[in-house]
Amino acid sequence: MMINKKTILVLLVIVAALFIVTAVAAQGDSISKAKTKKVNVKIHNFKPGVQWAPKAVKFKNGDAVAGYVAYDDNMMFNKGTGVTAWYIGSGLDGDIEPHHTKLVKVKFFFKNKKGKVKTKTVKGSGAHISTKLIKGYKPYKATVWYKSY
Repeated sequence: MMINKKTILVLLVIVAALFIVTAVAAQGDSISKAKTKKVNVKIHNFKPGVQWAPKAVKFKNGDAVAGYVAYDDNMMFNKGTGVTAWYIGSGLDGDIEPHHTKLVKVKFFFKNKKGKVKTKTVKGSGAHISTKLIKGYKPYKATVWYKSY
């Protein structure tokens, strides 16, 4: 059996394709195995036009996380409280989507006028996790579990 140049070329293409598929699968596997970390954030009632970055928790990877409360539906968020992540970069500007962070769970803390605390835990998978308000209680902080990749 003789091996010609065409056969060798086809085998090289198949080996290269297998190498690329294996590399992509390994990278995807490392993202799914990213270690879950947690951070506490304060809940802020941001007014329209106010930059969130100065009050956000900033990560070394350039992403940031901030907690907010919206007492009325607005163009950005529905009525409720939530935590959002975005890419802040080296300053106040950046992208609307985080580059290296995925929120997986948030535990919201609510307090009433008498000081009684209630909590609500919400799971998610992305850049934003929110929940409805509890009547008579004000959200004041949140514990955020996230993955960095």
